[in-house]
Amino acid sequence: MNALERLVYERVKRNYRLKRKVRDLYLLLMDLAPAPAQTSAAPISVREGCFFGFHDKSPFSPDNSLLAAHKETIRCRMPGPDDEAEIGIFSGENWMEYRRIGSTRAWNWHQGAMLQWLGKTGNLAFNDFDGSGHVARVLDPGGNEVARLPRPIAALSPDGAWAVSHDFVRSNRAMSGYGYANGADPEAGSAAPAGHGIWAMRTSDGRSDLLYSVAQLAAMDPEPTMEGALHWVTHCQFSPSGERFKFFHRWTTPDGRRWTRMVACGIDGSGLYRFPAVDMVSHVGWRDAGRLVAYASAGDARDHYYQFTDGGGAPEPVGLDLLTSDGHPSFAHGGRWMVTDTYPDRRRLQTLILLDMETGARHDILRVRHPRRFVGTEIRHHWVADLHPRWDRLGSTLCFDAAFTGVRSLCTVPVGDLTRNEPPALRRVPQADPTVRGR
Repeated sequence: MNALERLVYERVKRNYRLKRKVRDLYLLLMDLAPAPAQTSAAPISVREGCFFGFHDKSPFSPDNSLLAAHKETIRCRMPGPDDEAEIGIFSGENWMEYRRIGSTRAWNWHQGAMLQWLGKTGNLAFNDFDGSGHVARVLDPGGNEVARLPRPIAALSPDGAWAVSHDFVRSNRAMSGYGYANGADPEAGSAAPAGHGIWAMRTSDGRSDLLYSVAQLAAMDPEPTMEGALHWVTHCQFSPSGERFKFFHRWTTPDGRRWTRMVACGIDGSGLYRFPAVDMVSHVGWRDAGRLVAYASAGDARDHYYQFTDGGGAPEPVGLDLLTSDGHPSFAHGGRWMVTDTYPDRRRLQTLILLDMETGARHDILRVRHPRRFVGTEIRHHWVADLHPRWDRLGSTLCFDAAFTGVRSLCTVPVGDLTRNEPPALRRVPQADPTVRGR
């Protein structure tokens, strides 16, 4: 963001509806100028009609040979209760050979069906709707169902032994685009229900325990902004060690303003810790077992990337003056290299960025255009194609979602041998003409 954009952002950031209207109007005005060129540091492999979802899970199998994906069956509209998305796997050289292994009716454009690999088993877990409620299914690479869990999963521990869960019906009501269009909420009339919250579930037998209810979280150090607000929990994410996980406690006031607390605890609920972010946290990446980086407000400083320490300590700015807008961070190579992205800028360009946490150097990997038709016209339209970058298991390839060809696509781009400090240099590639297309 430039200085003027930052000024406007600070004035409207708490009001999501107003912020979106201002952003959309600004982009429409900028569309009057000729479209800028797209650039990439390396050939982009494109798998049209497919996507993965959020940045906090790896789509690559434990041995790095398979790439998990959703395949769209609808385009540029919100999923309805009966709309399905395919579940599939890419294999072969550069992960370009696709095969369908299943489908789901519990999904959205931002986070898919929470598709993720179950530990080292080589099996895939994802959420589905069984006609009465949301469940989690586990399939082997051949598409055979090997387990079904009674609750939907938000995140799996690295060893696959535990899942954390929350209610995706309430998420859809509170934050359209991050929940599911089917299912019922028996406590819909409660602003802070006692039956909803953060659940820990064993994947071996599906037994679960409610760690913290929404009612309990809302009662912890209540704030004036909670008056008349709707509360919910979302965005669960395990640390690399699997010993702790973080989640968001959010509430929305009747005027549309949204507030967030970032919290972490053990899988048994022990050691609950509220991070010293103030009012706003958006996207998070665990750097290691005790540190994470989040785009947040901290103290009296402006919204920025900060490194937080689980359990205590002052937040430290990350990429100051280099990273000037929100994105989706994650880490590789022992936490040295951070990848993040940007939302479409004033020319609708999205940038994929590498940040060397040791030297502070920024390397731009690519800039691609986000077509206007992927931006809905109403507040509950959420089918944008955020890049949501994710590392492969070797830290040498990035996977991201994009729509620069005009079709939502699952893409990969190599970034070189970062253990030798050799990120690729940005170069220009033909606009809307990817180097490789998937089958």
